[in-house]
Amino acid sequence: MAVKVRIPTPLQKLTNNQPEVQCDGATINEMLKDLERKHPGIQERICDADGKLRRFVNVYVNEEDIRFLQGQDTKLKDKDDVSIIPAIAGGAGKPGPEASRTVKKQVMLVFPQNQIKEPAVFLMAKKFDIMPNIRRARVTETVGEMTLELEGTEKNLALGLKYLESLGIKVEPVTGQSAS
Repeated sequence: MAVKVRIPTPLQKLTNNQPEVQCDGATINEMLKDLERKHPGIQERICDADGKLRRFVNVYVNEEDIRFLQGQDTKLKDKDDVSIIPAIAGGAGKPGPEASRTVKKQVMLVFPQNQIKEPAVFLMAKKFDIMPNIRRARVTETVGEMTLELEGTEKNLALGLKYLESLGIKVEPVTGQSAS
């Protein structure tokens, strides 16, 4: 089953500078093996020695995070769109302590019903160069709550959180005991 795999810019040198490649596989695991077969060296960049995705590599199938599906056992269909997103912190600007210094912030998001199935966190991370790490999540058809640890520059974090709020997502800082 052929799927389109979107390759992040830092790894495109391993795919002959192609931002998208075709791979086969009935699951994410099989697709990763085919990706390595076609583009040797790429799997070690995104997976550990046991073949598990590295902690800060996010994979989406049709814009849905596989962590909320079946992880690397997530089934693929012909023509699915798979995105590999490494969480890369940092930001644009003049070099200097403020431009390159990253900070971490924990927040709790409460999603309105119309945003539960939207890839808001994915888009925020991509748009504002923020590395999200999901600490806790509860998502049903009517309720969406997520605790995230975000890493990025202070400016990018502020812009990213403002973006989420503009979508109607309630953003609350996590402090004290609930931050762990």
